[in-house]
Amino acid sequence: MSEVETTTTEQPSTKQRLLELFQKLLPLVDSVSDKIRFAALLGLGLDIWIFVWLYFIKQFSASSSLIVTGVLLLPVLVLLRFWWALEEIKDLPTIAGRMMEDAKGEIRETVQSIHAGQAQKLSFLGSAKSLWSIGSMAGEARELLGSYISIGTLANPFTLILGALSLVGVLGMTLLGFVMLMLTLF
Repeated sequence: MSEVETTTTEQPSTKQRLLELFQKLLPLVDSVSDKIRFAALLGLGLDIWIFVWLYFIKQFSASSSLIVTGVLLLPVLVLLRFWWALEEIKDLPTIAGRMMEDAKGEIRETVQSIHAGQAQKLSFLGSAKSLWSIGSMAGEARELLGSYISIGTLANPFTLILGALSLVGVLGMTLLGFVMLMLTLF
């Protein structure tokens, strides 16, 4: 009996520690997400400026301008993927909490029906209801799995290197944009 009491008292403390950890990490994740979003928007604006400079001001061909713009858009797309991953991580505690509440409700309902001696009869409506329940659980699992995939994106060394190179690329685009502005004005 003491083992059962020990596990029930440990679970709330573990849950509380996880919630405290999320509470401490969420401001950091939010701040990094804002910085990456700013860098991506800056890169997108600079990409548009480079296209305008190449096509309208320097009269390069449309295909040449679009190719250069497309290549310079790649770092922005990588940064947007990092931003999306961080935004999904911010919702992870909410998703996990909803899944836990739904699982507790399903278990409680099943245990109550077993204690009451109610056995489900096979019928078309009962089968459809269970399929609907399985479908909703699969949807929630897919939503949670999407958050895990985002964590994988952020933890993958290759994508981290691509993210760092993308930040350097946006910095290079900023310098290039200023040089092109100076060449246009003077």
